[in-house]
Amino acid sequence: MGMMTTGVAQVDGIRLHYTRAGEGPLVVLLHGWPQTGHCWRHVIEPLAAEFTVVAPDLRGYGLSDKPVGGYDKRRMAADMAELVDALGFGRAAVVGHDRGARVAHRWGLDRPEQVSKVAVLDIVPTREMFRRLDASVAAGYWHWLFHLQPDLPERLVGHDVRGYLEYFFERWTYNRHGLPAEAVDVYVQAFGRPGALRAGFDDYRAHERDLALDDEDAAAGRRLTMPVLALWGSMGLPARLPSEEIWRDYADDVTAAEIPECGHFIAEERPEALLAHLREFLRR
Repeated sequence: MGMMTTGVAQVDGIRLHYTRAGEGPLVVLLHGWPQTGHCWRHVIEPLAAEFTVVAPDLRGYGLSDKPVGGYDKRRMAADMAELVDALGFGRAAVVGHDRGARVAHRWGLDRPEQVSKVAVLDIVPTREMFRRLDASVAAGYWHWLFHLQPDLPERLVGHDVRGYLEYFFERWTYNRHGLPAEAVDVYVQAFGRPGALRAGFDDYRAHERDLALDDEDAAAGRRLTMPVLALWGSMGLPARLPSEEIWRDYADDVTAAEIPECGHFIAEERPEALLAHLREFLRR
């Protein structure tokens, strides 16, 4: 399986930090907000028994650079495409959680020749989120609308990064104990770094460009053509939506499943269940 190592790749004028382990076909794991590649710590080594596993910090997150632009999903997906090239691989299976799953979705649309499979964890497509913004969805995704505002979230959250992040780690987990203290400390430290809050919010603020690209693809009938695995926690927000039907509108070959007794943070709350689904999907 080999050692877990960390590295930095220069792509598109920025440095991306990543963790790597294993040998074999490439699997790229993309974290979401408010996290870093650390969220995959329970699944990297087990997957590395069969695959080369790479877990980067996305543009703007963790130890990766935090430029003032480029947070639309097309650009973030291009970062990942260049990372795969830099590592010497032609193709990758991609597993994305939360914002990382939105990057994975766009990557699969823009570069189907490079993306062999896509797994999306606890999301429905961005376009559907805004199309379905009724009272229930708005109550669950209020933070999206807050994060879209220019400058204000940095000012308010900057006074208490830990308090803000812990709110989500507690509310979005099944057991309501939140995530382990050591993990929370990693994320709080990451978002306390200069530029990190702004960059994370800019990921959300790219919504107009992201929606325009999504609408363009929908109008042209472009869908994900590779196999797609859609998973969500039984207590996650997508559990309130017809998530399987939604993904079938966006992809040709969908396997979908709900993970019981699980909230939003699937890789940390139910890593064994996630690994069982991923192994079956990735071995196909």
